[in-house]
Amino acid sequence: MVAGAALIAAAAAPEQPNATSLAEAAAIWGIPLVRTGRYFALAQARGLAVNRFYLNQTLATPSTKLAAPNVDTIYGFAWLDLSHGPVVVDVADGGDRYYSIQFIDAYETILGYAGKSATGGGPGSYVIAGPGWHGKLPAGAKRIDSPTSLVLALTRTLVKGASDLKAAQDLQASYTIALLATYPAGRQRGVVGADALNALPTLHLAGNGAAFFTELDALVRRYPPRGQEAIAFAPLAPLGLGRGFAQHTKLPPASLQAALDAALARVQAKNVAETNDGWRVNYHIRRFIADPLERASLNTVGPGAHIAEEALYFAASDDSSGAKLSGAHGYTITFPKGGLPPAKSFWSLILYGADTLLVDNPLQRYAINDRTEGLIHEPDGSLRIVISHEKPGGNVNWLPAPAGGFFLILRTYEPDGSLLSGAYKVPPVTKIS
Repeated sequence: MVAGAALIAAAAAPEQPNATSLAEAAAIWGIPLVRTGRYFALAQARGLAVNRFYLNQTLATPSTKLAAPNVDTIYGFAWLDLSHGPVVVDVADGGDRYYSIQFIDAYETILGYAGKSATGGGPGSYVIAGPGWHGKLPAGAKRIDSPTSLVLALTRTLVKGASDLKAAQDLQASYTIALLATYPAGRQRGVVGADALNALPTLHLAGNGAAFFTELDALVRRYPPRGQEAIAFAPLAPLGLGRGFAQHTKLPPASLQAALDAALARVQAKNVAETNDGWRVNYHIRRFIADPLERASLNTVGPGAHIAEEALYFAASDDSSGAKLSGAHGYTITFPKGGLPPAKSFWSLILYGADTLLVDNPLQRYAINDRTEGLIHEPDGSLRIVISHEKPGGNVNWLPAPAGGFFLILRTYEPDGSLLSGAYKVPPVTKIS
């Protein structure tokens, strides 16, 4: 990112290389905002209302088109429009069940959570307030402020087992939204049975660079950067984003495309994960990420990356020797006695095909987790999981794999201190055949 005198030069001579570099920096900064804009446009095209939850009441299956979904929670989402005042989100008592409602602004900053880890899981009211709002909260309500008038609310509600689905659905159905001006009479329950899982597909931003910047310009007008976001945006001011990009920056379409291509390549190459025994994990996801490149690299397959304190994900596409995972081989993961993932809510090991989707198999088993019935422990108390395409012999904990390439994600919700510090190490994926 250029700065100082270089910015002035870029503005004075917009067709020089400095202007292209500045456009590249602007693309990196703007990718999260453009993603949000496109997701919201998809919702509008489907005729989905704002300030209304859309709730999927079944767990993900191979027919689900959301990239790398979990198979532990039922999902839901709502687009909150704060341009007419705050909205109030109400939840019933979740007891000891894990659930979360994650609030994300238009720049993909995580504003906060309602749910078990953040607020104890009891009943509550949450007022989501837009920029500059001053007013009185309902008695007992908690306030969550947003610097943008558009907020995405993502819900996850744990299903403890097949017989527990109805109870999870009942809690999910208790989530309501109302404008503060009409609260409590105006509370609306969510639309249940909606196809919430397929509403937020992976987006591909490559293509017409000029159109990308025109889109970003309009979104900056609609959701102007404030606070910390304004600080990150300030060096880009000479481009005129939000003030008429096309009038301020005369870069030809080829230069704009080159800037977008370079930005996407840098985002793709960015790696903030740590690797241990083939498992990659990002310990650094937090509510506001000041580094534009780091933030743009998150959520590339869909919104909703959690802060580390809410959940840590460990991903493996290689075995312990560094070779790619493939159904042509068999593998094991062995958790020693007392060495299961130390997560306060739940852990879940899920297998995905190379296309990021769940893999159909004879058992209809897509994961092994802390709720899997009939798990077999070894005589020494360890838990051994066999991962293979062909059914293994004997009575084992089998996680079926496709014939070709695949990858694994171990999710840990409400990770304890040893997970957050990196002291706990996930056992390696070891090839056995």
